[in-house]
Amino acid sequence: MYVSVVFLVVSALIFIGFLANYFFDRTKIPDSLILIFLGIFLGPVANAFFPGSVIAQIFQPATFEQFAGLMASIAIMVIMFETGLNLDVKKVIVEAPRSLFYATAHYFITSILSAAVAVYLFGWDVPFALMLGFLLGGTSAAIVIPLGRRLGLSPEDQTVLELESTITNVYNVILVMAIAQYILTPSTDWRYPIQSILAAFSISIVFGLLVGHFWQKILKKLRAVPFSYMLTFAVLMAFYAFMEEFGGNGPLFALVFGLTLSNDQLISPLRMMNMIQLHREISFFIRVFFFVFLGVIFKFSTNCLHWVFAGILSLISLLARYVSARLMQIKPAVRFAILIPRGLGEAVLSALLLQMFSGTEYFTIIKDIVQIASITIIMTNVLSALMIWYLLRSKDFAQVELSSSSAQTSRT
Repeated sequence: MYVSVVFLVVSALIFIGFLANYFFDRTKIPDSLILIFLGIFLGPVANAFFPGSVIAQIFQPATFEQFAGLMASIAIMVIMFETGLNLDVKKVIVEAPRSLFYATAHYFITSILSAAVAVYLFGWDVPFALMLGFLLGGTSAAIVIPLGRRLGLSPEDQTVLELESTITNVYNVILVMAIAQYILTPSTDWRYPIQSILAAFSISIVFGLLVGHFWQKILKKLRAVPFSYMLTFAVLMAFYAFMEEFGGNGPLFALVFGLTLSNDQLISPLRMMNMIQLHREISFFIRVFFFVFLGVIFKFSTNCLHWVFAGILSLISLLARYVSARLMQIKPAVRFAILIPRGLGEAVLSALLLQMFSGTEYFTIIKDIVQIASITIIMTNVLSALMIWYLLRSKDFAQVELSSSSAQTSRT
């Protein structure tokens, strides 16, 4: 009976995900918004109001939280690999400096302003304020990359977005862990974060290029062998895990690995298109459960200050992205500005902080940070979805689309 119910629920979620995607095409209401609220209903709401129901037993937030790290890794790995498969290596080389500048500008503007609010408005100590700022300074690649495609960004700006979200993922993990280590052991060397960031970039890029080039040759020899794509996926998973364990960055490796595979003539165009199409189907499946998962693990807070803080942080992120986009002369800057969603990566880091500080004198403020992060994740997704819905339905968006299409036609 229990297995049958689980199968029915999974089937229903896939149907709802498909309908939400179709609904977006018709109404411009992002499917992420529908799926996140569905997750909130199935998890926190069902457990609060219908605790004895089958749904409440299946969607236990505490149980799901144990798999947050796994879910986040799978989602980011799949989506970054798909991103790499769809990127043009020439555009990546041209846009890489621009992406690095944009990512660094928006990440540190967001982080420092958020930390300043925590210090001057809420009276936090600087290390904890910086921890919160660094935790929520970046965006979720698993969310903003698909949203960027739907906003109709130019190929150059989409490349910037994809690289930017990957770069901020590296900043997120390393800087939050560096601050945590400093709080627990104040003698931590200040050079550690810089060394870690440089090592993560270099190791991941080099391995992505080498493994991708080597695997191209293997795929050429296996062109008549069935299931070669699944073997490619196995290689992706193995080296993603290797990167995460030995100082690299898994998402960056997945991006470079996919980019290397798709930009070589050893694999026939038809075979590459089949690989991309199959991977898109897998990405859809993962994304549906990713957004529902995000809603299920959401933690409600009765502390009004948590909600106020999360609202301020969301607005700071919006402002920082807009200012950074204007500095980069991205037009229209508002399209970049509204891509502010945070995701499971921040939730996983929050859970890790709870483990690291459990039993210490700092545990109370760490719980506040985790609660604020949880609210900010949902708030940034909802705010971004509403702004995307408004933008896509506005006349100004249609005029911009028409003018940009004309400009591209004239250039060609």
